[in-house]
Amino acid sequence: MDREQRLRQEQRLRREQRLRQQQRSRRNRRLKRKPKMRRKAQQRRRYRVNPLVLLIAAVLLVGGLVFAGIRLFGPGRAEESAEKDVTADGSETGAERGEPVVSTASVIAVGDNLYHRNVILSGYQQDTGGWDYRAMYEHVKDAVQNADLAIADQETVLTSNHNITSGYPRFYTPVEAADALADIGFDVVYSSTNHADDQGEQALLDTVRYWKENHPEITLVGIHDSPEDADTIKVREVNGIKVAFLNYTYGTNSLGFTGDKAYLMDVFSDGSEKIAGMIRRAKEQADCVVFIAHWGLEDEPMPTEYEKQWATFLMQQGVDVCIGGHPHNLQPYGYLSDEAGHRMLLFYSLGNFVSNMDHMLELLEGMGSFTIVKKTYPDGSTEVEIKDADIRPMVMHFDYARTFFRVYFLEDYTEELAAGHWLRMKTSSFTPANLARKFEEIMSINVKPSKGTSMLNVRQTWDGTLYDPEGKVVERPKSVTEYEYYAGIGVNIQNINIEQDYTAGYTDR
Repeated sequence: MDREQRLRQEQRLRREQRLRQQQRSRRNRRLKRKPKMRRKAQQRRRYRVNPLVLLIAAVLLVGGLVFAGIRLFGPGRAEESAEKDVTADGSETGAERGEPVVSTASVIAVGDNLYHRNVILSGYQQDTGGWDYRAMYEHVKDAVQNADLAIADQETVLTSNHNITSGYPRFYTPVEAADALADIGFDVVYSSTNHADDQGEQALLDTVRYWKENHPEITLVGIHDSPEDADTIKVREVNGIKVAFLNYTYGTNSLGFTGDKAYLMDVFSDGSEKIAGMIRRAKEQADCVVFIAHWGLEDEPMPTEYEKQWATFLMQQGVDVCIGGHPHNLQPYGYLSDEAGHRMLLFYSLGNFVSNMDHMLELLEGMGSFTIVKKTYPDGSTEVEIKDADIRPMVMHFDYARTFFRVYFLEDYTEELAAGHWLRMKTSSFTPANLARKFEEIMSINVKPSKGTSMLNVRQTWDGTLYDPEGKVVERPKSVTEYEYYAGIGVNIQNINIEQDYTAGYTDR
């Protein structure tokens, strides 16, 4: 089959798949849903996009990439490969061991809950004199509550004193932000980020204490109030499945915590040996290990070499799901696997969740989702598989005055809403169609995995400078950008992009 025929076949298959997914989505929306008992509707991308983007996707999603024994598949191709491996590798099948008991858990995850100054001010309630941010999440609340496990990034530390709250660059977020996350149904919150030390040690300790005292039902990972807490693997059990959570950041915007205070937050510069040990312990205590990584460069859809090296390392240690964040924009996702047969679901970045950022790229965000399937056989052995991976695109909406903030799913974001967005004053190109186009463009990137190790024991500062354990500057390996990636396959995305993908000329302080 020549290249042209293959492209036509891929385009036809994608059209047929999209039609089936639309039909399933319409059918599932008619079903009555109950919290924590969702029948998972596969909300795939069903938007009108630039035909060139569809051509790009057809070229890139033909098959999984194999690189030095490491494979990165798009979700659909990975599922097909796994099914073939089960019957082709000669291992004992489930039928030979008897009928298993199957347990499942649906999981969703979102990115950075980041309260800039205008977001903070928007929560003031004139009628009561109090503060409340729950309404910002009203359009995505059902999706959060319908999942068995819901994960969010509380990017910044908390304070109950509204006289000292602050936005960029050193955030200090009102505790009502945590109350809102708890109210809409999040189960796991991670906070080892580049802003965790914005206000120093006491603010971090106060944040941990607030979560423990006011929302003990929520599992907090990444920051700690004692060495004992830092040494404890955080595990939640849902539907008979034990899930362990780890959370590490590349570094911080300030000096971080060192010496006898290093336990306060988990950082990649703790070293690959220590992190591998934590993963081994997590695997001993749980059926599934979810690793949350705060990494990458801001405003760049293409994962860096730093991200790719750590992703490969995490997969090789046996992590089942890796959820990335920090770039403030979406990055691709897929399954990373090795020749030994282990497979890890990898979301490089889910972007923001709530923010006052004003680039189109930063306003387009995602809710990642997947299903954990556990099979328990009569002989007591178990198998765990990660299935149904997806990213459901969302939009961060705020009005001209920057006083009204809401998160919407892109499928629910209308032209009328877009016309009232602050960014629409800057450009008429801020439309649902262009947001959908950008989403398809990012998700069509096929990331080349890395087997390098030079990034595994370095510390990265906010500006991207790298230091080795002795404090010496380390040269950053070359990482291609999204523009360079598409140019390398003969597509100039500058012809189908708009300037406002990256800048609108306004910075919120």
